[in-house]
Amino acid sequence: MLCLKKGTKTVRVGIVGTAKNTGKTTVLIALMNEARRRAIPVSLTGIGYDGEAIDNLTLLPKPRLDVYEGIHLCTAEECVRQATAPCEVIAPTDEITSLGRVLHVRIMGEGRIMLAGPNKTDALRRILTLLERYAPIQLIDGALGRMVPMAAADAVVFTTGAARSTNIPHLAEEMKAIMDVFQMREESPRYLQSEMPDEVTIYSRKGLKAVLAGCTSLLADADAASLSARITDDVRCVAIPGAVASKPFRAILNNSALMLKGVLFDFASPTMLLAGGKPIEVRDNLEQLLKRGAHIHYRHPIRLIAVAINPFFPRQVGRRGYFKPDYINAEELEREFKTCLSLPVFNIMKDGAGELFDLILNAFKGGVLL
Repeated sequence: MLCLKKGTKTVRVGIVGTAKNTGKTTVLIALMNEARRRAIPVSLTGIGYDGEAIDNLTLLPKPRLDVYEGIHLCTAEECVRQATAPCEVIAPTDEITSLGRVLHVRIMGEGRIMLAGPNKTDALRRILTLLERYAPIQLIDGALGRMVPMAAADAVVFTTGAARSTNIPHLAEEMKAIMDVFQMREESPRYLQSEMPDEVTIYSRKGLKAVLAGCTSLLADADAASLSARITDDVRCVAIPGAVASKPFRAILNNSALMLKGVLFDFASPTMLLAGGKPIEVRDNLEQLLKRGAHIHYRHPIRLIAVAINPFFPRQVGRRGYFKPDYINAEELEREFKTCLSLPVFNIMKDGAGELFDLILNAFKGGVLL
């Protein structure tokens, strides 16, 4: 029997696909089934929408999100209406999606359901807090294109593969860039403010601060220009609570007149950076920031536990948009990833989810009693 230590938190694990058909749903189902085999409760929610049986673009079959009795999850009311799994609605939440209000439901028997959850970080945190009393492990369905709310997670597992690119060396390099972004941070300095500000804020070495009123993110060239104008020789810290787009951030880095040496860039989480550009561009920006003598800090660091690879991709046949299943060399894909990454790499269809599930438990064993 599994129980939680008093006062400990539930483990929140995001499953993030780099593209459609990279195996995210397969990994999610495999982890759910492994939890069921071990009699460990899990709860579910998602960022955005997933769960369709047929890919909307390729019309090829997708793995179904089959659930079983006892799972607590939060999803939009339209998904509950279309579910084949019998659901008990525990309560509506205050979160609204394009598919209706998010409902807290308990699955009463086997069947299929779609996940559609909130697309904002604070809303996702509220959903996860609501669910945490029901299971020690929370699984969050996400994607690289919906990364910002994943700041609510404690850890992530990425899925990638041939549906993202059939160029194996490029795939491995991109995943290494993602790994580097997650790991590229320093410990919290003593002078750091206790709370992340709501707007972009610049702190001087004398404790003074300048606020970019109404600016929470760094998304446009005008944002970069406003921030650059306030980075003086006396600046100690730049706090950016929202997303950071690669292009305007690169404009700051390329401004040789700015004194960046010794300046701490305080970001909310690595997800806020990855939401703003291609992973390799994001990694290269951070490396340039470090080369200029600056420091990097994440208010909410997230542990990248493992990567799951998938050799499948939908190959287009002819000009009419017909697709058929195809595969790249699975052994070569696995070998390249294990060479490039200092992370566990799994092919879930070959390896199963047992070892990955162990990694999740071991990474946070202080919060769980078996």
